[in-house]
This record gives sequence, structure tokens and C-alpha cells, in this order.
Amino acid sequence: MGNSIQERQMELTMRRNERNRVIRRLDGAEAQLKDAIQLRDRLQQQLSKEQQDVIKLGKFSFANKWKEWSGKWDVQMEKEINEVAEAELKYNEAAKTVTDLEADIARLREQANHVEFAYVEEDWADFIKEKETWIRQNDTDANRTLQKIADDRVRVRSMIREINEAYEAGEKALRALDKALDKLGNAEGLSMWDTFLGGGLIVSALKYSEMDGSDDLVHRAQRALRHYETELMDVQNIVTESFKVNQNDIFTFTDIFFDNIFSDWMVHSRISDAKSKLNAVLQDVRRVQTQLGRKRDESLEELRRLDEQERTIIES
Repeated sequence: MGNSIQERQMELTMRRNERNRVIRRLDGAEAQLKDAIQLRDRLQQQLSKEQQDVIKLGKFSFANKWKEWSGKWDVQMEKEINEVAEAELKYNEAAKTVTDLEADIARLREQANHVEFAYVEEDWADFIKEKETWIRQNDTDANRTLQKIADDRVRVRSMIREINEAYEAGEKALRALDKALDKLGNAEGLSMWDTFLGGGLIVSALKYSEMDGSDDLVHRAQRALRHYETELMDVQNIVTESFKVNQNDIFTFTDIFFDNIFSDWMVHSRISDAKSKLNAVLQDVRRVQTQLGRKRDESLEELRRLDEQERTIIES
């Protein structure tokens, strides 16, 4: 088959694949945003309710006075404050996710409207007509074989590109997880000091500061993991193997730390639990990265064989 037609087909196929991928991601992000907004709004209502409970408990009433005299008021207030803190962190996490998805959608819409995609289907239709004419005029066994090689080369190069993008996303996820684990490690060390060695107010303050810092880092890791899974879905669209990170180990940070936030032992236990779960995700990502690397090597070898096969036909 003529080199110009091969090159034209490859260029158009890559453009169409990229356009379809962007549209697929845009559709997925819009569906996620709809769910995320509903969750954020529901958590906002829950936060408002918990805040009202604290306000009510703080107001004067004979019932509240009786609780105060009987020693129950402090216990109830601590419980209500815990519930507000939990609701606030969950709402903040949901709000961050909405913001992330809105930014992703804006970026994807910009990509989908890029000039290179404007007339890709019209260009493809024109090319098919051109190719059909060429095949009718040059339909030999050698040309059909060369056409098959050209088609396979497009498929393999698309696969390699998708694998490379997924692998890069995986490396970013690993770096984000490492940073989150380092921060949690600092919090765990301070928590151990605070829980078992009587660290005092300064150590407690440092511990909660490290926990606040890890909140943002874990959120970044979650965002990196979402992007990684999107890239993995693109890879799985063109290969038969399954590349998947265990969803059961991808957790919401705020679920780890609250039930009894003012109990040092509970906080220490939950920091350790958070580290354990993050480590499980980290190992899962590393496993998938190894799979991707192996598949990329196989694809590069297949591309080399196709080039050799084409060279043999042309030179024979």
C-alpha cells in the first residue's frame, strides 16, 4: 500500500481515537460531577443539622441546666461537637471533589473543542473514499498484507500511547501516596508520644496539625488515583487484560478519623488504620504498574516485528 495512504490513515485514526477518548472522559466526568454535587449538598444539610444541635445545646433551657447539674451536659456537648467536626470534614472533602471535577470538565471541554478535532469525521470520510479507490486499483496479495500491517501498527502504537499515559498517571499516584504516607507517619509518631508517653498540649497540637496536613495530601492522592483509573480504563478498551486498583482500599479520609476524636487511643488506632489502607493501595498501584510495564514491552516487541515484516515484503 502506498506510504502516503498508510501515513494518512495512521494520522486520522490517532486523531479519531483521541477525540473519542476525550468525549468518553467528558461524559464520565459529567456523570461523576452530578453524583458529587448530590453528595456535597446532602452533606451540607447534615452539617447544618449538626451545627444546629450544638447551638440548641448551648442555649439556656431547664433541660440543659439539668444535664449540666447532673454531669451529662459535658458528655452530650462533646458528642455533638464530634458530630459537627465529622460532618464538616466530610462536607469539605465532598466540596473539594466537586471543585476538582468542575476543573476536569472545563479542561476536557476545551480539548473536545480543539481545532484538530473540528473536521476529523469529514476528513475520515474523504479518506475512506480515497482508500477504496486505491484498493480497487492496486488490490494484490502483497498490498493486502501491507494494509494489514499498517492497521496493526496503528493499533499497537495507540496501545503504547495509552499504556504510557496510564503509567505516567500511576507514577504520579505513587508520589502522591508516598507524600500522604509520610505525613501520616509523622502524625502516627506524635500520636504514639501523645497516647503512651503523655505528650501534653504541644504534642497534641502538633499531632492534629499533621492530621490536618494529611487531609489535603490524602485528597490529592485520591484525585491522582481517580485519574489513574481513568487512564487504566482507556488501556482496557484496547487490550484484553484487566488493570485495576482495588476499590475497597480507596477510602475517604474523613471516615478514618472520627467517632471519638478526643480519645487519644482512638485517634492513634485510626491513624494506623489509615496508614495500613494507604499502604495497601500503594502496593496495588505498584502491582498494576508492573503489569503495564510488561504489556508495554510486549507491545514494543510486536511493533518491532511488524516493522520487520513490512521491510521483508518491500525488499523481497
